[in-house]
Amino acid sequence: MFGMVRRSNHATALAGWIVATGAMGLVVQADTIRAASGAPYGGVLLLALAPVLAAGTVTVALLLRANLLMSFAQERFYRFIAEIPGDAPELCAPAVLQLQRLTAAVRHRETLTQQALTWAYAAGIGVLGWSVAAEAMALGH
Repeated sequence: MFGMVRRSNHATALAGWIVATGAMGLVVQADTIRAASGAPYGGVLLLALAPVLAAGTVTVALLLRANLLMSFAQERFYRFIAEIPGDAPELCAPAVLQLQRLTAAVRHRETLTQQALTWAYAAGIGVLGWSVAAEAMALGH
């Protein structure tokens, strides 16, 4: 379980970094976007930005969903621990069930964060490709 958490933490951090860096790159290129919009094929270039933004949005949505899922599972587990009597056996059936639920939530989180990382790679590659095309159009090549 700890390995799954570690992998999903790394995926979360990298996906978040890729999307944040891409967003900052687009903000920095605001003048390039304005210049490219006046170019003959500027509308096509701006339209090509839509899938890139969509990939970034999907990444953020998956990361938020993974966070909410894990927060809910942890809260439920901590609440169970707080309510269990001190003299209850450690491996009673309800405790095992709660551990299984927590493990399932961790697995689901890992899956969601890996999907988010895939989408973040797509968004990052899209921002890079879009930036090169926008700069070429802005310079008139």
